[in-house]
Amino acid sequence: MKRSLLSVQASLVLLACACGGGGDLGGSGGAGGQASEGPSTSTTGAGGSPSTSATTSTGAGGSPSAGTTGAGGGLGPHVAEPSTPTRGGTMTFTNIGAPGWWPRRIDREPGDPACDYKDGNDTWGGHCCMTEHPTTSDRLAPFDEEMTLIMKAIRVKQLAVYQPGSDPAAWQMISSWDARSGVGSNLLVTQEQTTSADFTGDLTKTDCVTYFMQDKPFACGDGKDYYCPDDPGVMHLGWAGSKLVVFLASMTFDDAGVEKCSGDGQGHPGPWVAFVASELIRDGGRKWNGLCNCYSKTGTVGDGCGEINVFEVVMDNNDYSNREFMSTGVRSYQEGHIGGSVCGSGCDRDGLAEDVEVVDACAQKAYEKGPVIEAGGRSDGCPTWRRPIGDRYFMILLDEAQRTIQVAVIHPERIPSPAAEMLPDLPGRLSRGAIDAMLSMRLPE
Repeated sequence: MKRSLLSVQASLVLLACACGGGGDLGGSGGAGGQASEGPSTSTTGAGGSPSTSATTSTGAGGSPSAGTTGAGGGLGPHVAEPSTPTRGGTMTFTNIGAPGWWPRRIDREPGDPACDYKDGNDTWGGHCCMTEHPTTSDRLAPFDEEMTLIMKAIRVKQLAVYQPGSDPAAWQMISSWDARSGVGSNLLVTQEQTTSADFTGDLTKTDCVTYFMQDKPFACGDGKDYYCPDDPGVMHLGWAGSKLVVFLASMTFDDAGVEKCSGDGQGHPGPWVAFVASELIRDGGRKWNGLCNCYSKTGTVGDGCGEINVFEVVMDNNDYSNREFMSTGVRSYQEGHIGGSVCGSGCDRDGLAEDVEVVDACAQKAYEKGPVIEAGGRSDGCPTWRRPIGDRYFMILLDEAQRTIQVAVIHPERIPSPAAEMLPDLPGRLSRGAIDAMLSMRLPE
């Protein structure tokens, strides 16, 4: 039986979402089209068949580890799994950043006047002291603070992080990883209690959440002004200020092959890529300490220290779920919730042309030009992504100068000219002109 979902508000905020299978504190909203009897649990479609590609040890020229210098030396091109070329897509979030505050956990005794936001209990019954932490910045704030990358249910081949260097005309690759070497450069990967620069790249075997940080330690002092969790795995620096994260990866795999992180039975197969405030994962529960973290000021939406669900496949067995589409949403104290539309159970990937990446969920059609979402302003419809088949370059670019967040999906065989300085070579240095060019992309064009 089908029923209409068109009356569902496109930016509806839910109290809980699928990120990692019900573990996140925020939700995706907005459903376009018609609901079917329920989200597909079959293994057909975008992630339907087991990938024919494995993590390769051959470089672009076929030789092992060819071009894999890493970080400041760049990575070099990587062989991509063949798939139908697509036109690519972007979502551009503008007017990002505003003065404000979020609740920060600190380590003070009960009754301490510094506990001016909360003086109570955390999720597990321990003491929770939180203070109001203000900022006067309007340049990306709070996303100008340290941020940590999170991934789940995805197969990665290359990953690079760029930031502005001492030369304002250039951005440098400061962190990287490549499947051909398997070892990160200024990049540590934490999964459960294991932290290492070594990484297989394949996160599709279990539904474990994986954290990516710099290898530099984070010094939090005595905890009185910044909480220090007893958790060495997350006590490393994220990336502060302007930053660009780009990775070559695939979301094509067999759902049935995903086990629970505990190894006990079927796991949650929904791919998830998030970029979150590093402070949020240092809450004493790696972001899941819902009663004592910086995620929300009100407890209902993510109006706190900042989280971006960069790419999220919602698979919660409800009308908002559809394994063939991805959502992108920005959450912080500035607006609470920007974007985050989903293409719900009524959306049909086969009803779209094969070269489509970005879709208006409310209008049930492909965009002819990449949508723009303005914080505090208008949005071009209800933008969502069609889940890719095969390898794509996935990108998130946060720029203080333009107060913009640019999210992109690019097919390796159709690299647009504004991204040509970066792809497929992933060099050790990018010009400021290349950054501005990518910020101006409105794919498809």
